[in-house]
Amino acid sequence: MVSVTSAEVQRDFAVYREVAEGARGAPEPVTVLHGDRPSVVILSADEFARLKLRDKQSMATEDLPEWLVDQIAVSEMDSRFSHLDETP
Repeated sequence: MVSVTSAEVQRDFAVYREVAEGARGAPEPVTVLHGDRPSVVILSADEFARLKLRDKQSMATEDLPEWLVDQIAVSEMDSRFSHLDETP
């Protein structure tokens, strides 16, 4: 992933938009730094739409793959959450 300062983005926004869109190879997110910390990310509209769609996916429990059902069956809850087992 490319990381650039906000000043670089202001100066050459078209370049970083092309990086995010994949006009210069494979599309990749561009992280914009504020100081030395990540602040925002520039994504292509297609990638943003893909991620938003993924957020809205749901699955009925009977549609879960068998391997996941098996993992859930043998999993144990962290002891910090044992109070959730108590009935009021």
